Amino acid sequence: MNSKITFSIFLISLLVTPTLISQTQEETFNSELKVIIDNDIFAVFRDSDRYYSYGMGLEYAFKTEKFLGLQYLFKNKKNLFYTLGVRLEGYTPSMVREFAVTPEIEDRDDFDRPFAGLLYATLTTTYTFGKSFLKSEILAGVIGPSSQAGEIQTWFHENITGDPVYDGWQFQLEDQFIFNFKSSFTYDLHPNAKWFSTYVGGNIHLGNLYIRAAPQAGFRIGKFESVTKSSGFQNSLLLPKKHSELFFKFNAETHFVGYNATIQGNLFNEKAYGVDDLNNVSWHLSSGLYYSINSISANFIYQWSTGVLNNIENHGYGTFNVAYRF
Repeated sequence: MNSKITFSIFLISLLVTPTLISQTQEETFNSELKVIIDNDIFAVFRDSDRYYSYGMGLEYAFKTEKFLGLQYLFKNKKNLFYTLGVRLEGYTPSMVREFAVTPEIEDRDDFDRPFAGLLYATLTTTYTFGKSFLKSEILAGVIGPSSQAGEIQTWFHENITGDPVYDGWQFQLEDQFIFNFKSSFTYDLHPNAKWFSTYVGGNIHLGNLYIRAAPQAGFRIGKFESVTKSSGFQNSLLLPKKHSELFFKFNAETHFVGYNATIQGNLFNEKAYGVDDLNNVSWHLSSGLYYSINSISANFIYQWSTGVLNNIENHGYGTFNVAYRF
């Protein structure tokens, strides 16, 4: 073979091979199925159900070229995927164990927050950019007895944990349709970091379930991908195949709250068991351990908040997530 031709092939291989390797490394899955479990039984030093008592959910994330025209937004985006979800949540007062043995509950003055069940579906669109991502979510569902949150907790206590059955669920907030919009943005302050990085962002909720805004900041320590691909930000569908993560994440938020229907009831009509007073500023901290390898992700997060109802009350619960990509 002519030496000039041989040399040319060698140069081309030097240019093409790294590109092929990079494409292989960046190959991602097309779908992800996630199971989410929240419960204050996971909280350290828990003595009773209170406030946000439990939650469970199922999410399906997927990629597609076209979906409801949302693909046309943000021409400068790097990646785009969608998430469909369904969740059930249960909320109880702090004196819930006393209600289990005291049937003489007469009105909303008997508890600091009402019993509330919440069942809803979500559609989330995630747009990623070079150092940041934007998530937009639409939520629709029902709050009240139709959610079946009380029946689910009763069954769980009777058949799984052996905890008392709470008679107070008959005093839960009445049925109402809920519709909410949420938008969140996160920016990576150290996109090229190897073992430690920080980020900032925030989110806003508008609708008849929540009206609030929350700036946030946090850091990660360990082995992780950028915020646009990491399981720590619900972006693990974009995690490259055969890549892994193992890191600790801490997040802090300040909630500026205009309305919370799980505490105050119907936004437009006064209901029997809603609580009028609500602390409009509260603090929320979370710390979690995140692990991803190949098609599997799992994480455990401890959530702690203070000032939701008043300045001195606090609440903790744990979140456990498992996801499978395919």
